[in-house]
Amino acid sequence: MEKLLVSCDELAGLLGAPSVRILDTRWPVGDGPAGRNLYRRSRVPGAVHLGFDATQAPGPQPPGRAADPATLAAALTDLGVGADSIVVAYDDNHQFTAARLVWLMRAHGFKRAFRLDGGWPAWLRSCGPVETGPISSRPGVTRPPLLSRTGSAIAGLEDVLAHQAAGLPILDCRRDSSWAEEPQLIPGATRLPMRVLVDSLGLHLPPSRIRAVATVAGIAADTPAIAYCGAAISAPAVWLALRAAGITGVRVYDGSITEWTSSGRPLVPATACRLGHSQTAQPPTAAPTGREDTDEAPGSETAGHR
Repeated sequence: MEKLLVSCDELAGLLGAPSVRILDTRWPVGDGPAGRNLYRRSRVPGAVHLGFDATQAPGPQPPGRAADPATLAAALTDLGVGADSIVVAYDDNHQFTAARLVWLMRAHGFKRAFRLDGGWPAWLRSCGPVETGPISSRPGVTRPPLLSRTGSAIAGLEDVLAHQAAGLPILDCRRDSSWAEEPQLIPGATRLPMRVLVDSLGLHLPPSRIRAVATVAGIAADTPAIAYCGAAISAPAVWLALRAAGITGVRVYDGSITEWTSSGRPLVPATACRLGHSQTAQPPTAAPTGREDTDEAPGSETAGHR
């Protein structure tokens, strides 16, 4: 299985390594730029901040549209990320901006990008060191990261339409609060929010448990599927969780529900979806407290829709 997650213990062992770049991507719902103030106040030692705005295409594109690879590479270079860097990103484990960054970097060919499992709350619970005060200077980069235009994990509107025509799975990954505000789906979609893929502490379920949830949603290891949310923040978290569990056929629709509705296409109530694809996928049994299928450490939504 592909390694996409780093535990707090693994990150603690990577602190200070010259090849490691830690990216704080916190971008709170409703007031994203406040994430920069949270970063200035306290952070994982050595971290630099990358906002959601650096990962999205400029207007008039939909809010979640992926940034051009060259633009994203330039932003990463400014933060000291080079071609040989190992990137560990963390978020607040609610607005999954670190998962979005890892999804984009992986989609564009940079394979050494990882998300901190459980994000900043897990780091605090683990009693990991916290840096406050003045921010360290950013390291220089001699070779910028190589981000290609492959985009194999990114889907567009035409891909969603093709999936509809073929009866292939489409996943609505919006948070429950967003779903409550607008409880309608892209026709043919199944609800698969991130909450069913994590335990009570917000840590990813073991891969076998995630695969069981995916099976309920009609997704096997190589089933072609498309995930969406409101602005391609929650959907990348689901993509990452599934892929880390060995489910490799999922892509993220970066225009998401914002582009879908702005193009005049309909949403339908869950009851209007085909049988078996109208309810939220759930684990067959309660989540265990233990962990399994661990890997080695690397190198040792517009608010209302996401």
